[in-house]
Amino acid sequence: MKKWIALMLLMLLLAACGEEGSSAGTGEMLQEVEVEFNTGETAEPGEEVLLSATVTQGAEAVEDADEVVFEVWRSGNREDSEMLEGAHTQDGIYEHAWAAEEEGLYFIQAHTTARRMHVMPKMELTVGNPDPETIVPDDSEDADAMEKMGH
Repeated sequence: MKKWIALMLLMLLLAACGEEGSSAGTGEMLQEVEVEFNTGETAEPGEEVLLSATVTQGAEAVEDADEVVFEVWRSGNREDSEMLEGAHTQDGIYEHAWAAEEEGLYFIQAHTTARRMHVMPKMELTVGNPDPETIVPDDSEDADAMEKMGH
């Protein structure tokens, strides 16, 4: 009987060690990289606009993004978009100066790769006072933009 109790205690001890060891390897989940636009929502034709985005991970500014590329296109014309490389300035901020020559609704998407993550937030920029009938909702595929970035 004593052998049986000793064997049970040994098994319980081994089971407890196994549980402790299995939780030790889980580690902490990586926080998502986030991109927030600093660019205003309106501009005038020909006016220089500073395309600007702040890249963070948790409370930390991301100073080492692999790339921040601003894709800009006029409503209904994504196939004619421009890819503009964002330059790191400070505190996780990436910028590129750009000007729209024509009135219209423009879309800006910040293709951001940092710390093995890729995020692509999008914003709207109204230039001048565009005719509402010229505005086409953006239903383009982001996959097309990813293919364009590869070229």
